[in-house]
Amino acid sequence: MNVELRDYQKRIVKEECMRPNLLVVAPMGAGKTLSTLFATSALISTKASSPDTHTGGVKNVLIIAPKRVAKSVWAQEAAEYELGLNVRFCERAIDIKLFLVEPANHRICVCSVTRIHEIPHGCWDMVIIDESTLFGNKKSLRSKEVRRICNRVPRRILLTGTPIHGGYEKLWHQIFLLDGGAALGETLTAFRQKYMRVKYQMNGVVTVWEINPVMIPQLHKDIAHLVYVVKEGVALPPILYKNVYVNMPAKRVKEYGEFERASILEFSDGNPYTGETKKLVAFAASARGIKLRQLASGCVYTDETGKLYSVTHTEKIEAVKEIVECAERGVLVAYSFRSEYEELRKAFPTARRLETAEDIADWNAGRIDVVLAHPASVGHGLNLQRGGCVVVWFSLTYDAELYAQFNKRLHRPGQRDTVSVIHLVARDTIDEKVLRVLQTKQDRADGFTQIG
Repeated sequence: MNVELRDYQKRIVKEECMRPNLLVVAPMGAGKTLSTLFATSALISTKASSPDTHTGGVKNVLIIAPKRVAKSVWAQEAAEYELGLNVRFCERAIDIKLFLVEPANHRICVCSVTRIHEIPHGCWDMVIIDESTLFGNKKSLRSKEVRRICNRVPRRILLTGTPIHGGYEKLWHQIFLLDGGAALGETLTAFRQKYMRVKYQMNGVVTVWEINPVMIPQLHKDIAHLVYVVKEGVALPPILYKNVYVNMPAKRVKEYGEFERASILEFSDGNPYTGETKKLVAFAASARGIKLRQLASGCVYTDETGKLYSVTHTEKIEAVKEIVECAERGVLVAYSFRSEYEELRKAFPTARRLETAEDIADWNAGRIDVVLAHPASVGHGLNLQRGGCVVVWFSLTYDAELYAQFNKRLHRPGQRDTVSVIHLVARDTIDEKVLRVLQTKQDRADGFTQIG
């Protein structure tokens, strides 16, 4: 198949071939996978004529990606566009080892991040990390494993559309994977001391750091040689954000205020048959915040096991019903808690979750009206733009990366309609605070695109 890359994709290919260590930042759905496959093909084809690892010398390539992306996207695109690449998804360690000993002029091994501990090291000429923000936490087991794998690999490419949505602190480890700390410091402590400032501390011990706004321009300058940002040329449909405010019943508003002040509340779940009185208690600010989010959504857990819950109001459920009735295509609904999912299933008996390839195919074929999804379950790699154009946030998340990734499942090339992202916000509740936090994080993330 004769493929004509877009201009910005050609620039990605050029940068990946020229720079041995690179973080590529491009909008989700911009074609980073195809561009990187083209660059890999070019590097493999030049290996015989160029011993310089900056321009060639590539034979064994490792791609680490989220499980669904690893199992389907990379090998599928290589085959679909007939790139002549020897790409294989390897699920287990034995699969990798057998693939590496097969006679071939090159091998491209795709592995899931969930099995990263089984990936051997010391045998790769090039490592590609898809969705590099998955490795933003230096202390996580997957981050320790990826450092082991990347050690002494001459070429490393990281791909992401959301490099700092989780904060600049998580950017540090992504850059560390490229240069071992040369640009931003060899330790997280050194990075904090130079680019961050103390936000909270207790008894002289720092508990929370935040980026120092004054140092952001210097940080961008320090990593410019390692980052390539796609700034223009990506053909995307319009996207509209809308807040739909709901008013909780007066009784629930009063109870919400009591719990917000005292972190303890006795209330009736409104069941006319039981008439039971339930008690909510929060022993920490974080627990109180979770309970306030649940009260705002109308489904609050009342036991410590997280199994029993009470429905305090149905205002958000009714709002979703109105949105679905007006939608001409499928609606993708994001929930945060299992209790919300259970109540949404009762309201929409035919709604489904995207658990199998068949579910995804049915959605994209227009055979599903409502999909219920936790943001973490469909946050990376899935192409869902053909099944609908409306995203509804039943309850919001503080995680700006999950928020952006979830919205981009529909806002991608190939989407034929304007995408509507609707936030259901319980008036005068924590929902409004979460929305402000998300907006602040998004504004900061937009500033990152000015690098270069």
